[in-house]
Amino acid sequence: MPTPKITTADFLQQSGVDAIIEKLRADLKSKDKEFIISDVTDAAGHQYVDLVQEGGGVLGIALVGYTYVLEKMGIRFFSMAGTSAGSINAMLLACAGNKEDEKSCVIIDHLVQLDMFSFVDGKTGNNAFNRWIKRFISGMLMGSNPLKKIFNLVKWTIISLLSLTVLCFVFNFFLPGIAKWIGLGAGIALLLFIFIVLLAMNRFKRFVKNGFGLNEGKVFHNWINGVISSFHVQADPTKEKIKNFADFSYHFMRIPAGLQVKKDERRKNNDAPAMPLLTLITCDIISERKIEFTQMWDLYWAKEEDVHPGDFVRASMSIPVFFETYTLTDIKKKSSFATWDKHLNWQNEKKDIPDTVQFIDGGTLSNFPINVFYNPNYPVPRMPTFGIRLQDGILDSGKRNNTSFSGYIASLFATIRFNFDRDFITKNRAFSRGVKNIDVQEHNWLNFFMENKEKIELFKKGAQAAADFLAEFDWEVYKNEREKNHDLRQETFDDPNNMKISPYSLPL
Repeated sequence: MPTPKITTADFLQQSGVDAIIEKLRADLKSKDKEFIISDVTDAAGHQYVDLVQEGGGVLGIALVGYTYVLEKMGIRFFSMAGTSAGSINAMLLACAGNKEDEKSCVIIDHLVQLDMFSFVDGKTGNNAFNRWIKRFISGMLMGSNPLKKIFNLVKWTIISLLSLTVLCFVFNFFLPGIAKWIGLGAGIALLLFIFIVLLAMNRFKRFVKNGFGLNEGKVFHNWINGVISSFHVQADPTKEKIKNFADFSYHFMRIPAGLQVKKDERRKNNDAPAMPLLTLITCDIISERKIEFTQMWDLYWAKEEDVHPGDFVRASMSIPVFFETYTLTDIKKKSSFATWDKHLNWQNEKKDIPDTVQFIDGGTLSNFPINVFYNPNYPVPRMPTFGIRLQDGILDSGKRNNTSFSGYIASLFATIRFNFDRDFITKNRAFSRGVKNIDVQEHNWLNFFMENKEKIELFKKGAQAAADFLAEFDWEVYKNEREKNHDLRQETFDDPNNMKISPYSLPL
């Protein structure tokens, strides 16, 4: 059932976000300290940051609340990175206006009009399957656990068949007439069970053929493409709307007027940034690589006009099993070995590249791609890297154990999934000073039939997290820590074994 529509004004009013912002401003004023979070500003006085947004399904609504508060506080985003849900908000922020514009309200307009459950689109032309998918997913989210029901059904069917077989064998010695009917019943039950298994196998073949997904993902793909294409290039109504990557490039690469950098003597280069970056993470399971769009677009398309920016988001948002893999074909006609070698260090001896590729959710490899903004040329950064994380579990729990096989598998997958991002943060801990976690543990990341009340609650949590972060953030401390982090990495390079005894201190 579609969620009742709500106006943007009512959504914001019910979230209480204005009160959150007013309190933040009052708190900052009481500290009698100028609100400075960056050395990069434009002619209108906006302060610029790089922004990273973590993936998390529908929990991405909290990301919108966070960026809403940042924009209301005069903060703008020069470069952005994101995965899955983070890629959606990053792309919309990139398209909904120019960098100096306030864009979150426009994004909220589209959010309140959206029926998220429409993304559960099943398979084209298979209404019975679609109804089952919607019931299945609803059951999972409402806690009825249909997987457990299916397991129990199979278990009791097998037990019943075995029981009937044993009874038939026993009764055959004492009551052969009854045994005959028991055997007939067991045979019919067995045939029915075999029929159901064969039907399930046929369904699974179709599931495999169509990208291992319960839903095609076409509704989501069409929605994101439509929203992007509703925006004009450089927010100018006299110009074309963003209909392809070429339009997007022209739009996104525009630099705000009067962009300048406050000089810091520790920096060798105090020039204003001139190359904005948008990085959306996905995973190509054919090449077995992490892919960074937009930079790697030419791996799969011949011309910028051939790809829509929404295609990058669809690739990043390909939630395994929930959505079909995002599949592209005829790659050999559109790209080349040289391009694959440039981006991926492709080492095929015959200089061959795949002709068909499949993308799954970038969160399987890097759900929080903060590493893309590491620049060793700037030990003291010109602007901070802000990160928004969706905390849906206990951070670094000391009580985690693997007493069950399912827990073991879950931990194994989580270790692989989060290792890349955690490894970077471990080696560059100063970046943590720009990162804030939004507590979303009470919400389900696949709740596509979420009511307005829960959407507003998520938005408010994001807004409150942003306010809490800005109230404590200290730009000068951040710069100092980033510089120390750079020096520490150099020390690690000089002493890679972390030993008190170096080879130079030993006698020859």
